Amino acid sequence: MRTFGPALLILMSVVNSYAAPHVARSSVVPEPGLLLLLGGGLVGLATLVRRHMS
Repeated sequence: MRTFGPALLILMSVVNSYAAPHVARSSVVPEPGLLLLLGGGLVGLATLVRRHMS
């Protein structure tokens, strides 16, 4: 088994101190306008498919 020397442990702690800080993740909530746009597109596609099938 290989053991790590103190120099490597110091180097690892220095590298970790410069790493990006941890950011709390927030839940992503879509905007109402985006939902309306998506819903309108789906309704339009459904209408085109229905007209094409009949």
